[in-house]
Amino acid sequence: MRAALYRFGGTWARTWRAVAAVALVGGLLGAVALASVAGARRTASAYGRYLNSIRASDAFVNIPGVLPGTPAAQPFTLISRLPGVAASAGYLGLNAQPVVHGKADDSFLTDDLTGSFAGPGFTADGFGQDRMTVLAGRLPAVGSSSQIALTRSVARTFGVGVGGHVTYQLYHQNPQTGQDVPTGRATFRVTAIVDIPPVLTDASDQENGGFLPPAATRRLLRTDQYGWVGVRLDRGVAGIPALQAELARLASRVQRQIRQTEHLNLDGLAFNINSADVTRRQVQQAIRPQAVALTIFGAFAALAMLVLVGQGLTQLLSRAGPDVAAMRALGATRTQAGLAAGLPGAVVVLATAVLAVAGAIAISPLAPVGPVRGFDPARGFQADGLVLSAGPVLLTAALLGLLTIMAARAVQPAGRRKADRSSAIARAAAAAGLPAPAVVGSRNALEPGSGPRAAPVRAALLGSVAAVAAVTIAVVFGTSLTGLTTHPARYGWNWNVLIQAEGGYGNWYPATMNRLMKGQPAVAGWSSFGFGQLPVDGTVVPVLGLERNRGSVEPPTTSGTPIAGNGQVELGSVTLRQLGKHVGDTVLAGVRPHRRWLRIVGTVTLPSFGVSLTEHVSLGRGAMLSEHDLLA
Repeated sequence: MRAALYRFGGTWARTWRAVAAVALVGGLLGAVALASVAGARRTASAYGRYLNSIRASDAFVNIPGVLPGTPAAQPFTLISRLPGVAASAGYLGLNAQPVVHGKADDSFLTDDLTGSFAGPGFTADGFGQDRMTVLAGRLPAVGSSSQIALTRSVARTFGVGVGGHVTYQLYHQNPQTGQDVPTGRATFRVTAIVDIPPVLTDASDQENGGFLPPAATRRLLRTDQYGWVGVRLDRGVAGIPALQAELARLASRVQRQIRQTEHLNLDGLAFNINSADVTRRQVQQAIRPQAVALTIFGAFAALAMLVLVGQGLTQLLSRAGPDVAAMRALGATRTQAGLAAGLPGAVVVLATAVLAVAGAIAISPLAPVGPVRGFDPARGFQADGLVLSAGPVLLTAALLGLLTIMAARAVQPAGRRKADRSSAIARAAAAAGLPAPAVVGSRNALEPGSGPRAAPVRAALLGSVAAVAAVTIAVVFGTSLTGLTTHPARYGWNWNVLIQAEGGYGNWYPATMNRLMKGQPAVAGWSSFGFGQLPVDGTVVPVLGLERNRGSVEPPTTSGTPIAGNGQVELGSVTLRQLGKHVGDTVLAGVRPHRRWLRIVGTVTLPSFGVSLTEHVSLGRGAMLSEHDLLA
């Protein structure tokens, strides 16, 4: 060890620049590798952190309007106190329309006005659970009756920002006639522009509207249309089946109570559940490709680092050749000589690990990537304990192992070293009679040479390939993703306009649409779509029912043929794999006694829309059949 340290101290002045250069290259590539893997983990987990930070509900329980003879708050309270409910928040859908330029706007996309409902048994006031993301301003004060938060699209409809004032036309539904009766107008001051959960959903699931604090909601109780309770369950989404059973029992009790007190039969009363797990899975599925791409990029960066640092270590060891020979002549053992030759390389390895960790932490604010970045509550510098502990250990172990092997080979007796072999490609070039520049060039490129000028050609080529592959993967992935998002037909949206009936919940009147489209010179073709869910070979699948009216307006078929009539079905590519089927096979769709056999005629790129906040067709998932078969 003394000999190794003596040699290290004596040669440090002329080797430190080479050591620093190799360590810097290794540290930079190591930092990119560690930061990419840590960024992938941070991206994949960002949506979960967002859900935890807003105290997102596991499910939403629908309250179907005002129940006869029942106080408005009673259903909310009963649901909030069910077994398994750990926390709850109440919401009211108010019968109101925004007043724009003096006129009430009844557009389904802008007329949603939600009131946070405070009551006994609730553990949150609407701002503590399913908390909105503030884009500008601050949330309305819980005790204010004159403040409101708006989503961006509704703020644009009003043409206001934070500090502006908006007016809503309020209505009360006549219980006898079912008609909406105007009850006046209310004006509120905008304190915040917000995103309402769930965020990062597709166009069908994106919610827009205004949001009122509990004090403002109390003023408008006569305008309520329906309500729902957001519940956080003791067992998370796994507790939803038990909750559904409790809700069925609660519905039966409420029915009996109304029958006894009001002498009315409310057959079919149900408190339906909208599971938040549906949209969470879809969002997480959309985030996954970015996380996978980052991981692959990090793996290639790590490979490039190992190869290029290994090449640098070879150069450092080659410089030690004369000193090693002198030490051996003076009686040093092979171990002592190898240790002396490899000590500068060990400094490189340790410096590389330190620089990689420091660089990864310095780069960490760039993660997460993609749209989820705007909602991640963990901002700034982050140190991923798993990646920054296991990653440097693995890289250091690999480099030290490589250094040990190279140092052992460097101190072998000259007679035991393998003779240098010429490149097979260079020999083939010479045998083929290629010009001298081609033969010499191939030898210089592919043969390591000999003596002090020997170079690790294979390592250099492998490092170059790894580096180019990493850059190519990143560029191709980014270009492919941009190409997908800028060409709607690639994600199933090959039409110009979509008219959706109240988020998929409204009634669709074909005769009305036929009259609207008839004689429209600008309309080249149109079709109507229906939505639902069907068991297909025992697996519940979201489906789209197609009825062609003029021309060919439908999601694009990617293989096989489009459906040409009844008894046929096209599947998304993911659903086709999940069912273990192929084009030409048959599937049994529907429930008894309405089941029927359908033949798979092709695969289809399905767009992401349908009934809002439910399991609907999306890219690669679902089935398309004729509307006749869907109704049947």
